[in-house]
Amino acid sequence: MKKYLTYSLPVIALLLVLFYWVADERALSSTSHTKAVPSQLALSISSCQAIAAKSVAHLNAFLEFQKLEIEGRKMRVFQVCMNDNGYIENSLWIKFAEPISQKFANASGVSFNEAYENFRRKQMVTINTANHSPPYWMTANAAKSK
Repeated sequence: MKKYLTYSLPVIALLLVLFYWVADERALSSTSHTKAVPSQLALSISSCQAIAAKSVAHLNAFLEFQKLEIEGRKMRVFQVCMNDNGYIENSLWIKFAEPISQKFANASGVSFNEAYENFRRKQMVTINTANHSPPYWMTANAAKSK
């Protein structure tokens, strides 16, 4: 009897661990199906951010204007990469952003162009937009069909 007990307890423990592992795996897989698979836009943004970061990785900024030049170069590389992937700037987003940038420029005492550029750079890498704002990027095919 002691022999059976010695061998059966580890087997039962192993079965319980296996049962909880399978149950936990099912719970994880059911929640992962509810998450959206990364869209093509998200993948393009991610890869273009990596390319843009690599394009300026070798540059060193010692003065403030050099930091701004590096950031501008990085965003330009990002935009060209997105264009190469078939995305263009949404004209509806431009109409949406201009009044917001003007309000921010007036409130903060910066030029409209600086406020617009700062807002644009933030929105370029945003995948999920608020319900009331149009997305920054649209496919070139969608622009041709309009």
